[in-house]
Amino acid sequence: MFDMALPCEDPDRGDRNPMDMRYVLLSSKGRIGSRTFLRGLTVITAAFMIVQVANTFISPMFGILVYPMVYVYVCLFSKRLHDAGHSGWFYLLFLAGYGIVGSIVSALLMPILSPVAFEMYAQFGSDLSGAMDALTENIQEFERLTALTSLASFLLTTALLGFIAARLPTDLETNRYGPPTSGTPMSNTYS
Repeated sequence: MFDMALPCEDPDRGDRNPMDMRYVLLSSKGRIGSRTFLRGLTVITAAFMIVQVANTFISPMFGILVYPMVYVYVCLFSKRLHDAGHSGWFYLLFLAGYGIVGSIVSALLMPILSPVAFEMYAQFGSDLSGAMDALTENIQEFERLTALTSLASFLLTTALLGFIAARLPTDLETNRYGPPTSGTPMSNTYS
């Protein structure tokens, strides 16, 4: 039906190779350079945002699509970590960083982007059980009120962690994950 192989010159390889999106997004084996990583991150982030909007405003059933997308993020980050000579398991550090940074960014943005939801949340003060009960009863309404904050937090956090992963130095030698993605150290820059 759709051929996901896009014939293009892959600047990470230095030769003419198809940029196979199935390889980039669905396989955790191998290596990818920073440019291919950023392309894949852009594609999956856009898809994730569409799923989040559909989940919030159309039907909560779209939320089930988040789980396969987490797998795609794991594959993408793992291959980028492999290119730097690290195990894909280091993605757990990115995941922990996402949780911490995302919580901080959401807390900072909620009073600005979702003042009504912030006011609802602030009414409960230190009554955590009361807040949880109210959120459980009105989860759809609260998700709609915080949609802009959630999307902004997701984008900022993903951009920060994606920038960190893209800036990892490429291992210029063949390592246990495969051949190098670039021939020179300069091919990993954004020039």
